[in-house]
Amino acid sequence: MIHGSLVGDDERPAEEDLVTTRRPIGALEDEVMEYLWATEGPATPAEVHQAVAPDLAYTTVMTVLTRLWTKELLTREAKGRAFAYSPVRSEAQHRAELMQTALDDSADREAVLSSFVASLSRADVKRLRSLLKGESS
Repeated sequence: MIHGSLVGDDERPAEEDLVTTRRPIGALEDEVMEYLWATEGPATPAEVHQAVAPDLAYTTVMTVLTRLWTKELLTREAKGRAFAYSPVRSEAQHRAELMQTALDDSADREAVLSSFVASLSRADVKRLRSLLKGESS
């Protein structure tokens, strides 16, 4: 038996409670990117922290920003004693790159494209047809 434990077994949160309070892996990066895409101009870690995750430690948000910068998804510029971060690409460009990577990584591009098109709504199929014909929406 371990003595001096601060939390007894009966005081620990249930596993389902932990799952609902934690963000999924990568979710914070997605939230940060969505905020930066919506923001006009660069944002400091303090601004991102306040807008996206005030419930988390400031250093956690700084770590996420640094990781996104290291992955070359963000640029940064000095702003006072901190950096201000901006997305390298628009959201549309980023998502298109992810789709292109998924195709490039596939052994069967036709099957992936076919499956993707089959999952589209009628409205998206209509948009896609217009785009392929060179029409703007």
